[in-house]
Amino acid sequence: MKTLLLTILSLAFSFIAKAQTNVQPIDGLDCSNLFFKALLEEDAKALESLISNDFSVMGLQGQPIEGRALIQAVSQGIIVVDSGMLSAARTRTYGDVMLINGLWDVRARIENNGFQGALSYMSVCVNSGGRWKVVAVQFTPVP
Repeated sequence: MKTLLLTILSLAFSFIAKAQTNVQPIDGLDCSNLFFKALLEEDAKALESLISNDFSVMGLQGQPIEGRALIQAVSQGIIVVDSGMLSAARTRTYGDVMLINGLWDVRARIENNGFQGALSYMSVCVNSGGRWKVVAVQFTPVP
């Protein structure tokens, strides 16, 4: 009886863990927020489920970073977000596309180079095939 109970519990916990990595955003704003949460939690699997195949992010120096490179950098600890707080989000919806602008007060390290400050961001999220995905993000330092 104990063995059966332990087996059921372990299956339930593995199902819950799997469900948590398969993120299903309810709309574009939720998708964008989950993207930032995945960065903060250094959750490369969640990032992979949230971004489109052609995703790109425009970095602080204006350099584009493709989705695979971002996932790899997060999973290898090249990009580490120590803390981050989103605020002032504004959304605009155009059919299946949502643009989200806001501020991200962040403390992070990229290749051990620290950054702390406010960034203005724009996320572009698309509902395709019934699933919301982040297709592009741009960061701009706020002086």
